Amino acid sequence: MIIRIFLSLLYVSCASLIARADSLPIKIEGAWVQAVPAVADATAAYMKITNLGDASLKLVGASCSVASRVEPMITTRQERNGQEIMGMEAVPDLEIVPGATLELKPGGDHLMIMGLTSHPSEGERVKLTVRFAPGDQRLDLEVPVLRQEPK
Repeated sequence: MIIRIFLSLLYVSCASLIARADSLPIKIEGAWVQAVPAVADATAAYMKITNLGDASLKLVGASCSVASRVEPMITTRQERNGQEIMGMEAVPDLEIVPGATLELKPGGDHLMIMGLTSHPSEGERVKLTVRFAPGDQRLDLEVPVLRQEPK
């Protein structure tokens, strides 16, 4: 119980970050990476990214201290024989128009972290560098590892 309270407080204290790296006017909230068992070779990063600027931005990828690559993914849905089948597909970027918020969440679009080189446990933190276009704009984050989406 004490650990859950500590993690909740840690999450709240790190939940919001306003970044202006060069000309990168964004707000990132609720960033986290999902904890996975040691047998997994991939996990995902989630967050809300709000474009505070006057021009569109594109989330083009990321790098992570615990993986060989990170790619933006969209969730796909197809219907076959009356059943909805969910999947995912790598995309070159996810656009964020001025004033809009891109929500990366479980069951939706996300950053897929692949080729895990270590498996951080819940409560640990990992370095995540998020990349945006135009240009090669980067934002360094240190995000908590959690088992499930915080409430």
